[in-house]
Order: sequence, then structure tokens, then C-alpha cells
Amino acid sequence: IEAGHAELLEEYVNFLLEHPEECIAGLRTIVEAAVRYRWQIDQVLHMFASQVQDVGREMDSLNNGNMYHYCYHRALYEQCMGRQKKAVEFILQALRLADELEMNRYFKKCAALFESLREDATAEQIGRYRAFLGR
Repeated sequence: IEAGHAELLEEYVNFLLEHPEECIAGLRTIVEAAVRYRWQIDQVLHMFASQVQDVGREMDSLNNGNMYHYCYHRALYEQCMGRQKKAVEFILQALRLADELEMNRYFKKCAALFESLREDATAEQIGRYRAFLGR
């Protein structure tokens, strides 16, 4: 997957379905590859939507890091797909995780991406962003 072998995607997705504990790490890999190789993976993301929400509620430190990278690259993916408001939502999630984990370098990457999307953000999203910066 990381080397751009899209033909392996179906097999990898099946592996993730059979091993839900690998879901976030696996989705991180898929989304990063989708951004790098311009794959359209909406169907895959839809298949795992509920698992991603569940992980967001209860995370350990390893999943926190994977979840950050998933959210950051998901924002890039949504931006590539022309869904800017959705991209802003994911970058705000990544920003929250970077803040909670005290990942300053990643916080700065998120802020830079948010600024590139600012004109597409809603007033509510901009307010949430400003709240992060005001901490």
C-alpha cells in the first residue's frame, strides 16, 4: 500500500475488517497512500466510519498518535477531493490531538494547513481554531 500498489487495497481492507485493533493504524496507511498516489478511497472510508468514531472516544497513546496522523492526512485527502469544509473538520480534530499530546511540531503543521483552508472554513470552525490558539 505504502509503495502505491492499489491492487493490494482490497486484501488489506479485508485484513483490517478481520483485525479491528489494527483499524486506525491501517487507515492511516491507506489515507497517506491515497494522498500520495491520488487514490479515491471514499468507499473504504465509509466502511470504517463507525470504527473511527469508536476509537475517537477511547484512545491509548499509540492510537492517539495514529489518530492524529489519520486526521491530518484525511484533511489533506478531503482537500484533494475538493471537500474543503470536511478538510477543515479533520484538521481541527488533528489540531486537538496535537495539542493534547503536546506535539508542537505537528500543531504547527495543522495550523499551517488550517490557514490554507481558512477562507473555506465556517465562522464556527474559525472560532474553534482561535480557541486552540488562545490556550
